[in-house]
Amino acid sequence: MGLLTLEWILLISLLVIGIIGGLSVVRNALLCELSQLAESITAMNACGDCDESGCPPGEDCCADPWWCSSDGGP
Repeated sequence: MGLLTLEWILLISLLVIGIIGGLSVVRNALLCELSQLAESITAMNACGDCDESGCPPGEDCCADPWWCSSDGGP
């Protein structure tokens, strides 16, 4: 009876160690993918070109933060 219990303890111990290692690999892969996603979103240039002729009279719609500054940055 004692030998059977020892086998179960060893089996469960190995399973727990394997699960912990697997979860850490999944965590690292997820963090890597999310950081790459954040970098690609940051690298996107979502600014547009403002045409002042399309602005309503008396309004400076090109001053909206959506439009990029003259240096090309957001």
